Amino acid sequence: MGFQVIDVPDLPEPGQFSHVVKKGNFVFISGQTAHPEADAGQLDPMAQGKRIFDYLKAAMEAAGGNMGDIIKMNIFLTDGEQFSAIQELRPRYFTPPYPAITTVVVHSMVRRDLVMEIEATAILD
Repeated sequence: MGFQVIDVPDLPEPGQFSHVVKKGNFVFISGQTAHPEADAGQLDPMAQGKRIFDYLKAAMEAAGGNMGDIIKMNIFLTDGEQFSAIQELRPRYFTPPYPAITTVVVHSMVRRDLVMEIEATAILD
């Protein structure tokens, strides 16, 4: 059996991947980055993080859920100091209990002007 690709008009056009796929009650959101901010030279982790969380919210709504349905996030940062932006933004988009997270500091994103990427998994009730 296959999976359903969820169209999210608020997200940039994907390349050879799907931004959001759904299989049963599971929703998988590909790693989201902040292309508009990066394209404008905005390397600030707060600006890029806000864009990414807005993308996650749009993806969840398009899939028929909300941010409270996210159970796991994988966060990739190019500098551990950027985690403070995640900590500041998280309460704006989630209420406790927060989803499980894994945070990894990496050498670089696929584009050097991207400072973070976040992917998520959700289960819809």
